[in-house]
Amino acid sequence: MQPPAILTLQLLNACIGAGQYLGFATATGMWTADGWTPWQVGLAMTAANLAYAALVAQGGRLSDAWGRARTAILGACICACGAALALVVDAAWSALAAAILGCAGSAFFFPGNVGLFSDARSADGAGSLPLHVKVSRYNLGWSGGNIVGFGLAWALSSLPPRIGWSLVLLAAVVAGTTLWRWRRLPAQPPRPDGDRSPHPALNRLIWMGRGALLVYCLLGMAFISLLTRALKGEGMDATAAQVASTAALFAYAIGYFATFLVLGLWSGWVLRPWRLLLLQAPVALAALAVLWLGLGPAVQPLALSAAALLLGVGFAATYTGSIYYSMRLPEGAAHAAALHETALGIGSTAGPLLCGAFMSLAADGALAALGIWMVLISAVVLALQALAIPGAARRGAC
Repeated sequence: MQPPAILTLQLLNACIGAGQYLGFATATGMWTADGWTPWQVGLAMTAANLAYAALVAQGGRLSDAWGRARTAILGACICACGAALALVVDAAWSALAAAILGCAGSAFFFPGNVGLFSDARSADGAGSLPLHVKVSRYNLGWSGGNIVGFGLAWALSSLPPRIGWSLVLLAAVVAGTTLWRWRRLPAQPPRPDGDRSPHPALNRLIWMGRGALLVYCLLGMAFISLLTRALKGEGMDATAAQVASTAALFAYAIGYFATFLVLGLWSGWVLRPWRLLLLQAPVALAALAVLWLGLGPAVQPLALSAAALLLGVGFAATYTGSIYYSMRLPEGAAHAAALHETALGIGSTAGPLLCGAFMSLAADGALAALGIWMVLISAVVLALQALAIPGAARRGAC
């Protein structure tokens, strides 16, 4: 039996990506309407992302040892259980449990799915796709799902949360049942040739990419988790804050989807970290724009969405560098991708907690406090790579 077609895997990635971010938006809307403080919202999102960070490396190991499809099916089942709980029990605590289980399930689903991507390339009997194209298609799957998830969250923001949770449950069920026919499929690792071959700068690029991604997620997940609460701190009611927030997050997802597409069509960034760093520079502009909006007399939703779009461009460049160089290792594609996701999980776990505490202390949850946090973290992301790239250049990466 051959692995699923890449298009099928992209659609399954989209299902879980849509469900995860629709779940996040639905949960944060419930918590905000319930009167939770930024600290409480940040703590809740930290708990959810901690489940991801703690389990994703195990998801990679399980995928390599037990089976890619089996591991992905297990993850989809866990996601479905969380959504079913939130659907049955309409309460803030059940939304928290659903967010935690959704992240836990994703920690098994995505390593299994990325392993199937790798297997599909080597098992199709034809020439392998370039790795940067394969990485782009993987990223387009889950990021396209995020766009759908954010779009649905915006469309459903004034409707009862149970509608959102029903769609999250449906997405998980579709992903799990579709993969069921491949449950006995063994792993088929790709051969270490071509762009899977070793390179003198590879280890430095891997750790630079993972470090940059970890730090970036201190910013990105704080933005996702706390934007609704920050807008409420500007005087918006809960519904208006939810609508403006989900519109901005939809633009954020559009930004990284479009950039993933460009990075799959253009290989000029591969082993040229300075070029990739230039694509990350919009992160600083986006952070400054959020700060400017927070200091102004009134929030301008269109300008906020434009800033979010730039933030998405920077995220895509950061994420792509980390996962590409991890997967370029000649062996252990699923485990290497899981370590990349561990970096993402650690940053995503700490970001809402630290930023929520900062916002509560600095300005009672106002948008300016979120902007200050974003400016500080974006400076660290860019500086970290600017300091590390010269060493990679000396090893042949320019």
